[in-house]
Amino acid sequence: MVPAPPALSRRRLLGGLGSLCAAAGTVAVGLTKPAVLPDVLTDEATKHYPTPPEVSAHWQPTVTESHAQAVIDLLAETVEEGKQLWSQLDTNRPFTGAGGWLEDARQALRDGDTNEALSDATYGLQFAAADLGEARAELGNADLQALATQAIALRDRSRKVASNITPYLVDDPGTDLAWYLRIEQEAMIGKHLATWDGMQSAAEGIENNNGGTSTSHDYGDLVADVLVAQVHVRAAERFRDLLAEARSESATSHTEQLQTAANQFRTRLEGAPTAEEIQSRYGVNDPESVGPYEVAHIDLARWCFPSGVPTPWTIDVEEGLLVSTAVGLSKGVARIRAHEFAVDHLVVEQGDGGFDSGHALAEKRRARRVHEQVIGSDPPPLLTRQAARAIEDLQVAVVGFADSYEQPMWRERLDTYLYALLGRAKLKQYPAVYRTVVGED
Repeated sequence: MVPAPPALSRRRLLGGLGSLCAAAGTVAVGLTKPAVLPDVLTDEATKHYPTPPEVSAHWQPTVTESHAQAVIDLLAETVEEGKQLWSQLDTNRPFTGAGGWLEDARQALRDGDTNEALSDATYGLQFAAADLGEARAELGNADLQALATQAIALRDRSRKVASNITPYLVDDPGTDLAWYLRIEQEAMIGKHLATWDGMQSAAEGIENNNGGTSTSHDYGDLVADVLVAQVHVRAAERFRDLLAEARSESATSHTEQLQTAANQFRTRLEGAPTAEEIQSRYGVNDPESVGPYEVAHIDLARWCFPSGVPTPWTIDVEEGLLVSTAVGLSKGVARIRAHEFAVDHLVVEQGDGGFDSGHALAEKRRARRVHEQVIGSDPPPLLTRQAARAIEDLQVAVVGFADSYEQPMWRERLDTYLYALLGRAKLKQYPAVYRTVVGED
């Protein structure tokens, strides 16, 4: 059972408040046992306790100035054309364009942050392109044939990128495989956005609704998908070319190792239970049982195991993309191992009626120590990509994340604890699966 906090003297209470709510890095965790201080103090302390930096702070593929500028130019052209077309429409709906993202992208480029400039421009493009497409449809200028032609060409380019990066030549697997992973991800996103299914739905809508408002909106989304797909496919091509230029003549193929790693992970995942089976194992199937014990086991099972038949086991697995497949399967293995660790270290028992956030704060301290051991200040880029979700778990392990208390406070505190616990558990597993992927076993 979670122990009730003992009575505190006024001096001890004020001392605890001063220690816990001071600047990040000076929180006095570990000086007292969990659940000794009042929740009001430890709730607040979870908001100030240091969290890991973003994965991108450690490494990002190089974005050249010309790459970022090209996407900014595309966004500017899209905004300008949309503005002109909306001025021809008799409507009260305002033209929102890129929603300020064009200005942000330009400022980031002036500041020399090409990665941020590319990100801002790509994000803004989805809004500006949707507005542009909607205006075209409202003016009777929807052209599905042209969009289909662009989409097919983008899918072909995406497949070409995937075929061009084999046999995965590397100088430093820990870095070069992170490049290949990003190339595959960009190509995969582009291919999925440039899908024929969306065009077919839009075509049926135009035929059935005769160009009504809902159809205009659908066509706008389709235009946005194709333009954003263009950006992602082009990014895959640029990153592929940059990696090829930097590669030495002595680089060796990593294809066989990637296939070996993927096969090993698949073997370990064979017969893995589903989330529902794990919940049944701990007797938390009853929807009427929603106490801390039940919630803890339900969440851990849901976060670590797939629902239903696990085929494919993770959404990262993509046929023909060996790095994405090996990394995706490695995450599945890490989650299974992490679940066992998390269950073994749970401080929640059957019958508990609440949860003390002192446990969450103590778990954040333990998780931070593991993060420093596993990730450190100069980690291999591929390792940070494998561990990205675990790092995010530590970042959101805050009581009242996003300043929202829409559920019981014990649930807020338990969620914070579970995120920190599972983040720590996964971080402990990633070095082993990383070594398998890069061939250091």
